[in-house]
Amino acid sequence: MTRDRAMSAPRCIPLEAVTDEAVGGKAEGLVRLLRHGFEVPPAFVIRDASETTLPPDLGEQYRRIGAGKVAVRSSAAGEDSSEASFAGQYETVLDVEGPDALVAAIRDCVRSLTNARARAYRSEKLSQSNVQMNIVVQQMVAARSAGVVFTANPMNARRDQVVIDAVKGLGEALVSGRATPDHWVLRRDGTVIDSDFREEAPVLTDSERMMLLEGSLRAEACFGAPVDMEWAFNQEGRLHWLQARPITQLPADPNELDTTPDPSHVYTWANIGEMMPGAVTPLTYSVTGRGIDIGMQHAYRRSGVNVPPGDGIRYVGMYFGHLFINLTTLSEIAADVAGSTKKQMCMALCGRDIEEIPEPEPASKLKRVFNGTRYFYQLLGAATHRRQMDALVGRLSLPKTGSAQFLYQVIDQNLPQVWRAYELHLLSSSSSGALSPILLEILAKGGEPTQEHHAEVAEMLAGAKNVESADIAEGADRIVDLLLDNPEAESGFASVDPLFALQWLRSPASGEAGLELERYLRRHGHRAVRELELRQKGWSADPVPLITSLQSGFRAKREYGAQPRPAATAPGANHPILRRLLPIAHAAIRCREHTKSGLVAVTTEFKHAYRALGAAMVAEGLLPDEDAVFFLTHAELGERLRGRADLANLAVSRRHVIDYQMPLHFPQVFRDRPEPLRLRAVEGEDGALVGKPVSRGTVTGRARVVETLDEAAALEAGEILIAPITDVGWTPYFSLIAGLATDVGSAVSHGAVVAREYGLPAVVNLRVATSRFRTGDLVTLDGNRGTLKLA
Repeated sequence: MTRDRAMSAPRCIPLEAVTDEAVGGKAEGLVRLLRHGFEVPPAFVIRDASETTLPPDLGEQYRRIGAGKVAVRSSAAGEDSSEASFAGQYETVLDVEGPDALVAAIRDCVRSLTNARARAYRSEKLSQSNVQMNIVVQQMVAARSAGVVFTANPMNARRDQVVIDAVKGLGEALVSGRATPDHWVLRRDGTVIDSDFREEAPVLTDSERMMLLEGSLRAEACFGAPVDMEWAFNQEGRLHWLQARPITQLPADPNELDTTPDPSHVYTWANIGEMMPGAVTPLTYSVTGRGIDIGMQHAYRRSGVNVPPGDGIRYVGMYFGHLFINLTTLSEIAADVAGSTKKQMCMALCGRDIEEIPEPEPASKLKRVFNGTRYFYQLLGAATHRRQMDALVGRLSLPKTGSAQFLYQVIDQNLPQVWRAYELHLLSSSSSGALSPILLEILAKGGEPTQEHHAEVAEMLAGAKNVESADIAEGADRIVDLLLDNPEAESGFASVDPLFALQWLRSPASGEAGLELERYLRRHGHRAVRELELRQKGWSADPVPLITSLQSGFRAKREYGAQPRPAATAPGANHPILRRLLPIAHAAIRCREHTKSGLVAVTTEFKHAYRALGAAMVAEGLLPDEDAVFFLTHAELGERLRGRADLANLAVSRRHVIDYQMPLHFPQVFRDRPEPLRLRAVEGEDGALVGKPVSRGTVTGRARVVETLDEAAALEAGEILIAPITDVGWTPYFSLIAGLATDVGSAVSHGAVVAREYGLPAVVNLRVATSRFRTGDLVTLDGNRGTLKLA
């Protein structure tokens, strides 16, 4: 309704008589509610209010709405809009009674238009300096209770949650911050997710809460967007709506790109949650997430599995920005391939059988045997897949200059290379995935594996040598050893900012250490923490995280010397079957880690290409900044290039959501759609946290609890690292620590592989270790029993 207009004489308009006049956001919201049948207290609007000139019919309109107590509120242009709420910037005067008091309140509201606070806010939010004030005069409600309702959760932007805050009496105490309200978070069906009351008896009854829910959702439908509404119940329990406006600056919906679930399907974060920890950007979901899915489809078709044609999403789901594996569709392989069972699949991914997944209907015996033979030969073809991955990495090169349209077309044409890389990695990894549950089953003699069995398998897998990911830590050790031999390293490297340390390390003064760094980056420079996230730069592009870990390693070795590594053992050497299987398992681990490195190298080439695309789109005025490219899907980037303008703002809005999505935790296994967890510990009889042992040994030491890789820079030699999860990006620190404990993980995760290579006791899947313990706690980590406790 707002429009530019010349200033005119103040006049009163009954709320129900407003048509297309520019009456400001607050009045417009009330008009819309009134037109859709909401109970709104009688009111009128003073258009073009002035401090010196009053409307001639002011007294008449005041008497028309009862001539009793009224609320006098500002309704300036731009106020209560989706861009700016102006909350508290302009004046509101309550319980105004009598003509003289009404005039004084009107003048107070008009004067607030020009106060310094409001002028600054208006200039920043709307780039406006001069606007006209309109005023709403509304009959006061003698409120028994009052408050606000949001049809989207303003704390996390979830559109599936409704938030109600309520206080006794007038709502002014709530919006001014003087009172703490009763608080509810509801699902849209009325289910209470969370609540917090000031007193034993809540302010609202169940029926009143449902009235607010139903009314606010109806208002949202009228406004066409999530709304923020003020309301009051009078002494007789009648509901009145006092204000309604779009929720300002609401980020994108954190569930916007969620998979549409089949309620009967079972999902897990196991395995994929270690491969892709935390939330991923929309671009990564559309490239990496789709690559995992299509790679799995292609690999399974090779084994004769009855995978429907096409490249639609089948095995990978996304909720709240996190990736999950669809165990129900994945169990197809157990139906079509002899030698593969649903239980083995679940053991390989989750470490246990998942009873919620029904046994798939088996194919004919002949087909299963034939496909089983094909699958067996695939397991034997790991070396071929490794060579094919090396060839793919060697020939892939994407342009980094040109127009945005050109760069996008080249990326689009080469996306099948990503699908191929995932297919080759999954094929080369299948033998390591298949062998771990087989080893467990042999040790458990067909029964349910115990913690001791998991620890024994971990010890057996520790015998794998020359593993690619283990060299990341060993290579860092080589650089640190050379630095310790350089007398200038203390002043030039260890005691300066990481950027200056990098400059020194790349100068002639660093000697052999600098040359070793360049060799290291040539081999491992594409690696990083969360390395399959397209937004994450590798060490070659951003060496600072690596330099920080080298500085920590230098200081620790200088003060404490090298950490002793336990002598290798040979478990299973006397078992007639295990001694034949273990060399195969070790070779499978080496192959898997090698092709994982190749997969990351392919991903890194696309990272560089997408960054170049982002820079070109900024130069052509299509995106606000280069980082925004990661917050549109690949298909949406094509749409933006074809002229869809709203996607630029959508990218920025999505970027605000990822901080909420990133730390969320979910049940390991769930059906339909997950709800983020408030994690609960699994405790042993002695109060220890119980997880999964993945590398044997017991150690007592000081805890170092870190949530991010940046915090790991404070690690000191001999500490026990407690982290949410560790991937390849953490491994340069492994030469420092005495043990590893993580909230999430499995026996085949990269952190577990490197921990075994270093002989470090390690326990994963402790769920709440990062919140239960504090840095400096003296703790005992038992990699034999899978426990972590205070010493």
